[in-house]
Parts: sequence; C-alpha cells; structure tokens
Amino acid sequence: MELFLLVLRNLLARPVRSLLTLLGVLVATASMVLFLSFGEGLRRALFQELSRVGPAIQVVPEGAEGFVFGALPEIPPETLKALEEAGKALGVRAVVPTLFLTRGGFDPSTSFLFQGLPEGTPPDLLYPGLKAKEGRLTPSEKGAVVGAKVAERSGLALGSVLRLTPRLELRVEGVLEATGGLADNLIFVPLRAIQEALGTENVTAVLVALSPGQKAEAVARALEEAVPGVKAQTTSEVMRFAERALRISDLVRFGISLVALVVGGLLVANTVTMSVYERVREFGVMRALGARRGFIFRLVLLEALLIALLGGALGLGLGALGAFAINLYTLDQVGLALSAVTGRLALFALGVALGLGLTAGLLPAYHASRIPVVEALGRV
Repeated sequence: MELFLLVLRNLLARPVRSLLTLLGVLVATASMVLFLSFGEGLRRALFQELSRVGPAIQVVPEGAEGFVFGALPEIPPETLKALEEAGKALGVRAVVPTLFLTRGGFDPSTSFLFQGLPEGTPPDLLYPGLKAKEGRLTPSEKGAVVGAKVAERSGLALGSVLRLTPRLELRVEGVLEATGGLADNLIFVPLRAIQEALGTENVTAVLVALSPGQKAEAVARALEEAVPGVKAQTTSEVMRFAERALRISDLVRFGISLVALVVGGLLVANTVTMSVYERVREFGVMRALGARRGFIFRLVLLEALLIALLGGALGLGLGALGAFAINLYTLDQVGLALSAVTGRLALFALGVALGLGLTAGLLPAYHASRIPVVEALGRV
C-alpha cells in the first residue's frame, strides 16, 4: 500500500504530464478496441446468420470457397443441370440456383442487395421462418418480395417500382415480416431477371436443401464426385472459412492500431524516464535510508504499469461506447449489430495495456535502481 501511495503521489505531482500520457494510452487502446470490435461483431453476426440458413450445402466453383454474396456468376447452365441430376439421384429435397446483384451506393438507404431465385421458389426454403407481412411470399415473374428492413429504410411498399436496369423494372408484390436476420435486408426477385440484368446464363452458387436423415458431409462429397469442377461446402466448412478470414482481418486491424499503441508506449516511457531524471536525489535519499534497489525498481515500474492500466481501462470503456454508437446506427439501418466488445476482447485490450506499461517501464526502472547513492545525493 505504501508503494502504491508513493506512485500515486508522484503522478499527481505532475498532473499535466500524467494526464497527457494517460490520454495517449487511452486513445491507443480505444482505437484498438474499436477496430477489433468489428471482427467480434462480424463473427457473431455471421455465425448467427449461417445457423438460420436452411440449405446445409452451398455449391460454388472450385477455388471460390467462402461466401457467395460477392462472388461472380461462374456456374454455367451445363454444370447446373449436372448438379440437378446428381441431386435428384441422391434424393435431396431441393437444388436451388441463386444469383446476387448489388445496386446503389455506400449509404444503406440507397443500397439494395437482390437475390435471384428460380420462379416459384419461396424464400423461406433458404431462410426458414420467413412470413409475408403484406402481399406475396414468393415473387412472380415480374415481381419482387422485399425484406422488412430494406422496405422500412427505403420507403418501399406494395406496388413500388424497382429498376434493375433502365429497361428492366419489377414491382414490389410482397413485404416480409422482420426476423432480425440477413433476410430483412434482401430483395428476392426472379433469377431470370438478374441474369438478364447481368447479361449471363450463369449463376453464383447452387444451394442444396437436404431431405430428413441425410448427412451433409456425405452428400457434399458425393456431389463433388459426380460433378467435376465444383466445391460443395457444408455449413460447418463455411463457418471455418469465415473464422479464418476474420482472424486475418483481425490481424490487419490490429496492425493498423499498432501505430497508436507504439505512440502510447513511447509516451509512457517518456513520462517515466523524465520522472526518474527529476527524482534522482529522491532515490538517493531512499537508498541512503535503507531502501533496496528492488524497491526503487518496483516503484518506477509500478508507475508505468498504473498509468498504462488506467489508460487501458478508460480506453476500453471509450471503445465500448464507440461500438455501442456504431451498433445503434447499424441496427437501425440493416438490423444487425456489426460491432461487439466481448469478454475475450476486453481481456486482450487490458493485456496489451499491461504489456505496454511493462515494456515502457522496464528500462527506466532498471536505470533508477542502478543510480549510485553518492552520485544521487550530489545532485542539486
């Protein structure tokens, strides 16, 4: 306790310098927490969405593993036909080709994500639990069914016109009930309409719904064997791919925030070094009165650790507040929380702050403990 009080007294004796150092660590930690919270939020949202999707298998071109939303339409009609025949032979429930099209800008209110489905295919086959709030559940040849969130933020209602191209337009024939999932932000349209808009006969992916009792892994391997040039991914494989991709993105975001962390560490090191330089005579008196070198070492190191941990804790709070503000916006716009400060992230942030203080304080603490008593007492 005595050691802690000495540390606290020294920090309060130089309030401006201590406050500026604290702010440096706070900003560095908050930026890291905010960057990494996107990875945690995306991880949670993606896994929740994948658990809600009906088809247990998605078939994509070989070498294009992962998610289908941004993929190019590279599955030609002959491959689709072969997959349909293979699926029929295996006794699957349904083989559903799909195609995605994005229109609009970066603002969610002007951005639209269309998913094309074969005519007569209800969206609840892919997203169980979907129900029509108004109008139809399944789009007709010239119609569209919109999710609850996209209808709300874009002011779409029954009869609204959607233009895929200047010459191709569809009318809203149904508005879905809110589910709190990805489907709330999708517009379901006939597959043929998107193919016409893109000028292609190809599809992005083929989704396979299993019959009761079928094993996803066995059916996936059978499809790959029957149709060369495709990769059949089960839901668990997509989750593993998502986890790898998110880990890579976490490393990139941590690398970006590392610059701020280095600056914060330098501020702590500078504050502690200056404190040591200004207190040489004080340390000499302590040594002359019987204080051991280890006591001086712990005193200086604890100063660095205290300011780093305090800045880290405040930065964690600020980062969590920023994540909360971001989620208020994303929940309102797309119905998904895209940022999350989890317990794992909080512990990591505090661990980084602790490491920051430890690294910044070791050298000054060692130097302070090695100052000769005679030299220290000789300082004016």
